[in-house]
Amino acid sequence: MNKLLLILIALVSLHAIGAENAWLGPDKSKWPDTEFRKTKNDFAAFLLVTPDTDWEKKWNTPPDTIPYFKEARTAKVGDELVILTFFVNPKTDESGNANVICRVKTIRPNGTVSVDTNDIPCMKEKLLGNPNNIRLSPAIIKFVGEKADPLGKWLVEVEVEDVNRKTLLQLKTYFVLEGKGG
Repeated sequence: MNKLLLILIALVSLHAIGAENAWLGPDKSKWPDTEFRKTKNDFAAFLLVTPDTDWEKKWNTPPDTIPYFKEARTAKVGDELVILTFFVNPKTDESGNANVICRVKTIRPNGTVSVDTNDIPCMKEKLLGNPNNIRLSPAIIKFVGEKADPLGKWLVEVEVEDVNRKTLLQLKTYFVLEGKGG
């Protein structure tokens, strides 16, 4: 079951919310944190599994264009999925540099680890633009369901750490790999 997600909905200005651990929806309502979307100490991150193989084209648009991505909860053998991690409002040091690190782990249905990466530099540079702009982590995972892959629920765990803020967000999501369709 795919549904359209508006990334901007989940990652708008945290300062406008006025509450810890809340997200601002398109109707200005507050959303609670979830396993895949978290806020802590004015830092936020969002994890998305999408079947949109054109995600890069959707992302690289003018600032006034809102990118829409589909969410994937299931995939068939042969399908391609992309796991994207977004973050908002990294704290800067006295030189104006942000320092965000990501760790990514995917776990197969049989409990074995497919991907396990540590300390990926997601942003280690001068912060340009509004801190509340949505930023895409370079820790992007592409998944293709192969015949040899175990069928069932694949877990995705991502840690996004704002080193300057000393804040760690632990995100989780999943997708189910099913047999080849008819």
